[in-house]
Amino acid sequence: MDVVATPAGTVSPHPLAISRTLVEWLLVTLLCAGIAATATTQNWLWRIDGLIYDAALELRRDTPEPDVVVVAIDDRSLLEIGRWPWSRAVHAALLERLTEAGAAVVAFDIILHESVRDNPLADQVLAEAIAAHGAVVLPVTHVAYGARGDGEGLPAKPFAEAAAALGHIHIELDPDGIARSVYLWEGMNRAHHPQFALAALKLHSPHVAQGFEPPGESMAPGWRRADWLRIPFIGPPGTYRHVSYVDILRGDVDPAELSGAMIFVGATAVGMGDMVPTPTSGHARLMPGVEIHATLFQALRHGDRIAMLERNTLSALAVIIIVLLSLILLRSSPRVALLATFAFMLVVLTGAIALLALGSLWLPPAGAMLAGILVYPLWSWRRLESAQNYLDAELRALQEVGTHFAPVLPQQSPEQVPDRFRARISVVREAAQRQRALQRFVADTLDRLPVGAVVIDTRGQLRLCNPRARALLGVDEDWAIRATLAAMPWPEGALADSLSSETVQIEVVLGPGRVVLVSAANLMDEDGLPMGTVVGVDDLAELRRAQRSRDQTLHFLSHDLRAPMAAILTLAEIERTGTPAGGENSFVARVERQARTALELADNLIRLAKAENSDPARFEPVQLDILLLDATDEVWSLASAAGIELVTGLESAAESDEAQVNGDADLLRRALINLLTNAIKHTAAGGRVSVSYERDGSDWLIHVEDNGSGIEADMRERLFQPFATGAGKGRLGGVGLGLLMVRTVAEGHGGSVSLVSEPEKGSVFTLRLPAA
Repeated sequence: MDVVATPAGTVSPHPLAISRTLVEWLLVTLLCAGIAATATTQNWLWRIDGLIYDAALELRRDTPEPDVVVVAIDDRSLLEIGRWPWSRAVHAALLERLTEAGAAVVAFDIILHESVRDNPLADQVLAEAIAAHGAVVLPVTHVAYGARGDGEGLPAKPFAEAAAALGHIHIELDPDGIARSVYLWEGMNRAHHPQFALAALKLHSPHVAQGFEPPGESMAPGWRRADWLRIPFIGPPGTYRHVSYVDILRGDVDPAELSGAMIFVGATAVGMGDMVPTPTSGHARLMPGVEIHATLFQALRHGDRIAMLERNTLSALAVIIIVLLSLILLRSSPRVALLATFAFMLVVLTGAIALLALGSLWLPPAGAMLAGILVYPLWSWRRLESAQNYLDAELRALQEVGTHFAPVLPQQSPEQVPDRFRARISVVREAAQRQRALQRFVADTLDRLPVGAVVIDTRGQLRLCNPRARALLGVDEDWAIRATLAAMPWPEGALADSLSSETVQIEVVLGPGRVVLVSAANLMDEDGLPMGTVVGVDDLAELRRAQRSRDQTLHFLSHDLRAPMAAILTLAEIERTGTPAGGENSFVARVERQARTALELADNLIRLAKAENSDPARFEPVQLDILLLDATDEVWSLASAAGIELVTGLESAAESDEAQVNGDADLLRRALINLLTNAIKHTAAGGRVSVSYERDGSDWLIHVEDNGSGIEADMRERLFQPFATGAGKGRLGGVGLGLLMVRTVAEGHGGSVSLVSEPEKGSVFTLRLPAA
């Protein structure tokens, strides 16, 4: 992954790396979201969802209705009454007791499919007892008749006619063998038999049962079911009040406890077979079917049912959850991402349990949890892969640079080592050693620099200061260095303007004999944002001594040397004046010529030294038309004496006002005079020398053109070098410093000087200067 530095010193991804990261994140998110949606829709993880569902139901507790009583055919009843099946006269006696006690409804969960042939009187007595009570519900079973298919197991005709209602007692078992749900309506060819508890509810509370109408489906062959319902268990087996079957027969139960009660009669004894595992059964405890019917009765009476969203809605919810987790992982560090994943798993799991235990809403969490388990390692793998690729690229770059600062890395690449991980560690270790060596090299170099170096960050903190800077500033503590620099006479905003990249220089006197040159420039990153300020400190004491020596030399040239030369010229003039008419003193002429040459050399040296030490801070606007007029006036007499036409090309008044450059007017005038003088020297009598200017983009060009003898190619290459003269080619000789002074002035003003010349066709000197 490519990175760039940010102002805060952090690392931000390269735009190409950002797009690649987003694409990979999107692919991982889509994959995990697809897994979550498919697993939820197809119910792949039903076993895990079932375990979570069962755990949530274990937490679900409610108070059983006091008027719901289970009359249990328990082990004690079997022991006292005898082996099963009992005589139907016994059941008739139980119903008589319940009728006498005033039981509201009796759900008689005992299969009475066949009549007893050897004792038809018992069947008649039981049928009469059922009819006498008037509110007895008998069960309907789902039976198979071998190859003939399924069928309904109805009670025998006498019992069915005497019963107030019939209800099916089929309880659904999930693939893991746990009973968690029922169908409210079942039957052969059409679902027309209500569930056993619903049939009892229709007798006990018909106004409540009106909300459970049979489905209006058409006839179709086979066993039909409708209105699937999850059983909202409220506790383990034994939650409802149990009364032993034999205790009622003996009259040991107070009739007041049974008056108005909803009675469920069924087997609870071990070995009776009517026992199924449920989510709340606990370890090795099965729940009797009669108690499941009692649980359903209470739930239906109070409208308590476990709701579940549509599969498509659940899938959409799982996808949303995965996308949210992926967004968190995208913006998080590895540690936060791991914690976020654990928190996500915990929230999804506890949320599903809490919704079921407290809100009777079941949201299967396994699909979303599976996708959440996958999204973290997949996204972490992509992160690690990107980080590894980036590190490999950086390590390869480290192998290619700075090898003279640290030991060379091993020739064997990570791809050639069997254990690539250990190979990378080795490369990282040696790269770190190289970086430490490079840091030591840089630190030693800074410590031994002959100039001071100080780096201050954007918060004003001192980040670097070498010993030379501390010695020149005369302070050692970091705070003192910052205070000393801040107290210097900087131009307004020089250090505060962090958006400027220009270098600011000032001279500061820190004490007797202590003069330093302080330079400041802002450090910028690749985006042009400030990173800090670098300050350079240099000792000007030696430079000042050199300047004083130079000034003394110039003073000697300008005064002590020029004075005797001027005196010699004066005496030679007097002597030449006193010579008789027509006479000639060749000795005096030679002395005068050499004296003038020496005087010209002294003047040119002074001008050259002044040009070399020009200060751009003192430049002022200079009008080019005035500059050209002053220069031509200066050489007019020389051109006139040589019989040469001098032409000055000036622009219109409007253009002349814009023709300005920033510079030293005296130096520019002297440079232009030198060019004109040089042109006059190399032009024969009757020739022509012209001077003009024109605009070229952001520069002004001053042309000095002649039609003289021109300059040879070998001479043009060294014409602007010291003591390169054109003597012998022109009428007047020179000392070889005039054109060097022109070049020095041009470069000191940020410009240049160029020449175009051909022998016997003249020359054109062009002085290029930046426009003001």
